Amino acid sequence: MVRGERVGLKLPPEHAIRWITTNAARAIGVADQTGLLAEGKMADVVVWNGNPFSVYAKAERVYVDGALLYDRADPSRQPVTDFMLGQEVSP
Repeated sequence: MVRGERVGLKLPPEHAIRWITTNAARAIGVADQTGLLAEGKMADVVVWNGNPFSVYAKAERVYVDGALLYDRADPSRQPVTDFMLGQEVSP
């Protein structure tokens, strides 16, 4: 049971994520450009392996401006930490 449900709030996950994204865009004054996945709006998209509200969910892919920038299954599309820069790492 989700904590909100314990106090009587029933908000489906699809409404929660929409509330978070649209209100954030509205708060910073860019709701006409972003905040929703809709034609004519800018959006970055994360594909999760589970419920994005779960601490156990992991990002599988991240698209920014329509380009795939991160892919969990492709090491060439994963970030390199400052600690690893200049070091050869074998799989």
